[in-house]
Amino acid sequence: MSGSVLWFLPFALQGLAMGVDEFGFHHQRAVPRWEWMGHALDTSVFLACLVCPLVLAPEPANLRLYGVLAVISCILITKDEFIHQRLCSGGEHWLHAVLFILHPIVLMATAYLWISTGTAALKGLPVPAPALARGMLLLQILVVSGFLAFQIAYWSSRQQKEEDGPGINNTIYDALGDRWYTATDDPVALLRAESRLRNAWVLSELKTQFGQRSLAILDVACGGGFLANPLAEAGHDVTGIDLSQDSLEVAKRHDPTRSVSYLSMDARALSFPDGRFDVVCMMDFLEHLPERDAVIREASRVLRPEGWFFFHTFNRTPLGGLIAIKGVEWFVKNTPRHMHVYSLFLKPSELRDLCARHHLAIEVVRGVRPRIFTWAFLKLLFTGRVSDQFQFTFTRSQSIGYCGRARKFV
Repeated sequence: MSGSVLWFLPFALQGLAMGVDEFGFHHQRAVPRWEWMGHALDTSVFLACLVCPLVLAPEPANLRLYGVLAVISCILITKDEFIHQRLCSGGEHWLHAVLFILHPIVLMATAYLWISTGTAALKGLPVPAPALARGMLLLQILVVSGFLAFQIAYWSSRQQKEEDGPGINNTIYDALGDRWYTATDDPVALLRAESRLRNAWVLSELKTQFGQRSLAILDVACGGGFLANPLAEAGHDVTGIDLSQDSLEVAKRHDPTRSVSYLSMDARALSFPDGRFDVVCMMDFLEHLPERDAVIREASRVLRPEGWFFFHTFNRTPLGGLIAIKGVEWFVKNTPRHMHVYSLFLKPSELRDLCARHHLAIEVVRGVRPRIFTWAFLKLLFTGRVSDQFQFTFTRSQSIGYCGRARKFV
């Protein structure tokens, strides 16, 4: 019996540690969707390892298959550590280290138990009787299967409650102050980098079509003035509106022309007359409210016939959610919860239909993504900071984000 207890000890210790991790640490902090799905994947591969001894004979080919699965399982459980470095407490990090030690020990013990159920003898090793070893393997499979079912059922239901609960948090821009222009440890630094790409494109489009003509331009949800101020520097008559008074004050301070008219106004009910503007811009705004129909209707109303409507938003795809929501939460410091909400992302076809409903015909759409093969991107992954060298680029794929231009046809 002492031999049986010896072989059962690694399983018991691993189960205890996993219980503390799951029911202790995970309930003390928010577990994002991609993290708990990754945990369920870890458990599934571990379960596949345990099933091998139950359904296969301990023959060389089967043992090799088990070895490959065991190596994959050991590597897979470490995949989230670059995420955990910013999410976990010191105690949870320590527990993970213990689990990383116990995991291969349990897999090796399972292999020895498997061999003991067959005809091959393990000379000199105090293994349990074959029937008892098989029973121990079956018990472990049942426990791990139950744990997997719990992970999927509990965390998916909790995630759904969170998604059905608080909406998008649009107050996060109120307290940025001059960090709109200086912060590297905040997602606003990504917005600055993205603006550098979009601003150059918008200015180029306007110059190509209208030359040096000064245009009346409305920048909706202008924030800290990332687009409005460069448009004014290019000689245009610019009005920027936003509901955040703090952001408007920042935008005013960083307007070198002192010519932009910054107003506190709701984009769903603009106070401007019909046909007031040559151009309306909505950059990084459509994904921040559910009333997209209302804001596009108002944008079209204040545009003159043949006026231009510029936009940028995120695509509601798994990749769009992974990069624009989870990627930012995982890798950028000081990312607040609910900065973006996946359900508010817009597919290009949906935006096209919304625009057409209000006499806007989309003529140009360009995919946007971060440039990943750069030192600035690697620096972000390891430091959580967005340097001034971080860049975005246009791409054919619109699966993450996209910008474009529409024309008012009536």
